[in-house]
Amino acid sequence: MKLRIYSYIATIILVVLASAGCLGPADTAVNTTPEPTPEPCETCTVPEGFCGPPGVCPGEPVNGVYVFTDRNVYRIGEVVEFGIVNCGDEPVEFGNPRPWWIDRWVTNESGCMPGNCTGGTWEPVGNAGCAPTVVCFLDPGENWTVRWDTSGANRSETLYMVADNLTPGTHCIWYEGGYAKEFEFV
Repeated sequence: MKLRIYSYIATIILVVLASAGCLGPADTAVNTTPEPTPEPCETCTVPEGFCGPPGVCPGEPVNGVYVFTDRNVYRIGEVVEFGIVNCGDEPVEFGNPRPWWIDRWVTNESGCMPGNCTGGTWEPVGNAGCAPTVVCFLDPGENWTVRWDTSGANRSETLYMVADNLTPGTHCIWYEGGYAKEFEFV
């Protein structure tokens, strides 16, 4: 009789331990830190009076001109679609038909980030390349859009810019005239 009671007790203990997950294989640990999910453009706030393409994330306007991206967050290797749109009433003049460049924010040892201290700097990642200097106008309601394949794989349909120096963090697209839009690589 005592042997049966011990068998019952042992069985109950095994069932309790198994249901609590204590007897699972040691190598099946679950990663509790989920991968960051890129933010879709539908969650961006589009200001009233924005005249650019639908489904984009506009930056802060400067005299009615917005720089935009199709998302705020990307993984390195994805296509970043960006551009500039004139929602103002007057044409905007540029001294180059491709007046943009991309920088990344590099913090110093103090760990500062854009907007909260001066402990970092913008470092060049790439630009539109050389072009003869000509005067170009972005008329009201007009936009210039560029697709940047950050994998560097598709040179024919998108902008090709060497992406060997891309790292996760804050990046910014700048246009001549002080127009800018920040985005993230994760």
